[in-house]
Amino acid sequence: MSRSVEELQIRCGSILDQPDIVLLVDKSSSPTAAFDMVLAATGDDKTAKAARWLGIIRRDYPSNYNKLVKNTLSHTTYGTAMNGGKKDEEAIRD
Repeated sequence: MSRSVEELQIRCGSILDQPDIVLLVDKSSSPTAAFDMVLAATGDDKTAKAARWLGIIRRDYPSNYNKLVKNTLSHTTYGTAMNGGKKDEEAIRD
C-alpha cells in the first residue's frame, strides 16, 4: 500500500526538529536501517518509527525529502543545530 507524502510527513513530524535524528536517517541505507539506527541511539520506539517514516519519504519522494530536511540538515552541517536537551543557565546568560 502506497501512502501519500502528506500522510508520511505527519507520521514523521515529531522528529523534524531533531537534527541528530534526521542526520541518522540521512546516513541510513533504508527505512528499516533508519529505524534500527535510531532505536539503538535513543531506545525510543516512537522516535524510531518516525525515523522509518522519514526514511520512506527519502526513498519514495526524494524531492519532498530534500525540501523537508533542508534546513535541519544545513544547521547540522554548519554546526548551528541546538541540542534538544536542557540548556546550561550559565551559557544562556553569557
